[in-house]
Amino acid sequence: MLLEQPGEVVTREDVCKHLWPGNTFVDFDRSLGVAVRKVREALDDDAEAPRYLETIPRRGFRFLAPVTVEPGDRNHAPQHNDPPPHVAQAFTARPSPNRYLVIAGLVVLTVGAGLFTFRASPRRAPTTADARTAAPPVRIRRSVAVLGFRNLPGRKEDNWLSAAFSEMLNTELAAGGELRLVSGEDVARAKSDLPLADEDSLAKATLERLRTDPGADVVVLGSYTLLPGSGQNKIRLDVRMQDTAVGETIAEEALSGDEDQLFDLASQVGNSLRHSLGLAPLSSEFVTAARAALPANEKAARLYAEGRAKIWAFDFHNARDLLTQAIAADPNYPLAHAALSDALWHSGRQVKARSEAQRALELSNHLSQEQHLLVEGQYRRAIGDWPKAIDAYQSLFRLFPDSLDYGLLYASAQLHINASASLETLARLRRLPPPLGDDARIDMTEASAWINTDLNQARAAAKRAIAKASAQGSHVIVSRTYGILCQQDPAVDATAQAINDCQSALQSGVAARDSNGQGLMLNDLGALYCLRGELARSEIMFRQAIEKFREVGNLDDSNSALSNIAAVRLFEGDLPEARKLLEESTPRFQAAEDKEGVALNLNNMGDLSRQSGNLDVAETTYRQAKATAQEIEDKDAIGYVLNSLGDLYLDRGDLAGARKSYEDALALRKQIGEKQLAAETQVSLAHLSIEEGHAVDAEKTAREYKQLFHQQQQADDELRASGILVESLLAEGKLGDAQHAVEASASLAAKSENALSRLEFHLAAARVLLEGEHPASARPSLEHILLEARSHGFVGAELEARLALAELARKTQHGPAAQTQLSSLEELARAKGFGLIQRHAAALNR
Repeated sequence: MLLEQPGEVVTREDVCKHLWPGNTFVDFDRSLGVAVRKVREALDDDAEAPRYLETIPRRGFRFLAPVTVEPGDRNHAPQHNDPPPHVAQAFTARPSPNRYLVIAGLVVLTVGAGLFTFRASPRRAPTTADARTAAPPVRIRRSVAVLGFRNLPGRKEDNWLSAAFSEMLNTELAAGGELRLVSGEDVARAKSDLPLADEDSLAKATLERLRTDPGADVVVLGSYTLLPGSGQNKIRLDVRMQDTAVGETIAEEALSGDEDQLFDLASQVGNSLRHSLGLAPLSSEFVTAARAALPANEKAARLYAEGRAKIWAFDFHNARDLLTQAIAADPNYPLAHAALSDALWHSGRQVKARSEAQRALELSNHLSQEQHLLVEGQYRRAIGDWPKAIDAYQSLFRLFPDSLDYGLLYASAQLHINASASLETLARLRRLPPPLGDDARIDMTEASAWINTDLNQARAAAKRAIAKASAQGSHVIVSRTYGILCQQDPAVDATAQAINDCQSALQSGVAARDSNGQGLMLNDLGALYCLRGELARSEIMFRQAIEKFREVGNLDDSNSALSNIAAVRLFEGDLPEARKLLEESTPRFQAAEDKEGVALNLNNMGDLSRQSGNLDVAETTYRQAKATAQEIEDKDAIGYVLNSLGDLYLDRGDLAGARKSYEDALALRKQIGEKQLAAETQVSLAHLSIEEGHAVDAEKTAREYKQLFHQQQQADDELRASGILVESLLAEGKLGDAQHAVEASASLAAKSENALSRLEFHLAAARVLLEGEHPASARPSLEHILLEARSHGFVGAELEARLALAELARKTQHGPAAQTQLSSLEELARAKGFGLIQRHAAALNR
């Protein structure tokens, strides 16, 4: 009507006659107001400074912008059923984000059972952060945030009604897909970031904040009163809906009913609010789908709502209990199984989480297409079937291209297959009108896409995300974005910077009251301090992580931290305590069906047996670890085991077997992008090259990685590379260079807390003295190394020290004594399976 008469006043009476025939009875003023607001929203127009639609007080409305008719349509005037002519000035619809914090795609924070195990899928290198794909204009639906309801009597036992009724009302309003509902999780986060006054109506300033975060066009809030009756308790519910743009109250409702009629109350309120927003009543198909998205009874509804609220408050222990009870009250409610899967996943219980996600999918056939795809996507993500997860989220995003949540789920799933495709999806999300296109989570996801390929790009994206989230007071987003930087491969950037990022993530996790997130960051910090050689500090971080995990009932990640402490004790040379901790944590991983944890723990047990001189036991344990890792196709764990088997074969003197195992480990680690672990394997290959007679190649590799580890402040790895460099120089006959190499790393060795790395370097330094003009000067060092190796139970290091002392005896003219020592050493090495030392002893004894 407005476009037919541009520049002219269309009276209120004309609108009334055209839209509502004489036999229709409506609240004309309110309905007309709703219609006008919808037009303004579609045009992104401002009532106070209109560009398109001007209100003429007490008369009607006028369309201000020039109007032209399509060239092919100039022969007839537009009719009411025709598509509208083009408006001369371009416009964009005003959006509002419906933010859903992605569970397991946006940010991978979980550290595995192995000390440096970061569970992440391989990623291809992205080509550009600003990729563009052609896409049709997106219709932006109005977004609604149900903020909850005050319990007016204030009895604590009645507080559950707010969460339960909010869940039901969300379901009612979301039915049909005409509205975008801000997720309960984002509402909880926004209410935490912006404490709301305990009132039934919000001030304009507060509404403006809610319009930006969590991105609500309208908010629904109110109160309820539980009135005791002769039979069932009565509930009086007062509901108010406010427009966040102008601060108007769009609708007010007061209803009452029996306590066991919550579903009916929610349906009545939903219909009334939909009508106030100018929407038609739901069809029977959508009513059926909406009812399928609700539990079968009020008890299940209460437990489900309370369980979900606990998840949003990071209280996963109580969430699991409540959701388990909800399933007991309604075993066939799919969304309760999906929520329990969510709580279990956050608790580190991946196997059980997968089982619940599968059950949710099996029960989801009666849900709406939207809900079914969400449940399917969660299941595919839980089992690691990323192609099908991508398909599910792509379908969701195609159905609702204005949904930032679904776009982020889609982009996050793509990260596991093709980071370039993920960046293209993020570029589409940036083209959504603000504030949707400006959402911090787009930048956060981009940082995740770049983190292992281009750290500068990752940091730039993270900086944008942190700035936006900080401005909104969103500690959760800040923490998770820093967490992405903390998760970078230590071979990409300096460990000190990663530690700063982890500490920032930890501080934001404290501000967000996210105990589980704090535990994950503390675990990561422990791993990083271990890389720096600060083993005592590392153990403190792991123990603090255990405390945080136990607060929220996350036993699986608590086990991982305990296993990490065992690895630290092994490095420190406390083999009995390491064994005790490994034997304590392994059954826990088995009980939780965490095969990755079992595999990595078995690998550590194999290392312990090898260092203790039990090579046959070590091999058996390694093969058990490898078989367990292969069951779940865990390439990361397989890489650890292959590297350990290479060490074992080298101890036995099987140089060909060692090379194959090391090279297989290296290929696998390169394939999955584990640069840090690949560098460690390269150093092992350099050690092997010395034994193969290729000392020049070993020297080149050792120098390269010694410098890399120095840049990354990875003290233990640098010390190990330094020792191998000294050995390679000695093998080349470069005694002077070897002496300089020892002097350059002496201070590093003096500060090292890693007993084995320290012993190996000191042994290499003693060999330099042994090859010098005064070989007897090596005796005190060698005797000290022998005693220390025995005190720790490092059998391999002890045999190496005995070999060097026997060589010293030969050099200092103690021929018979040297021959006796070498014969005894050769026999002992043969008995224990240390073929390499046996071979060296035999060669010296000729």
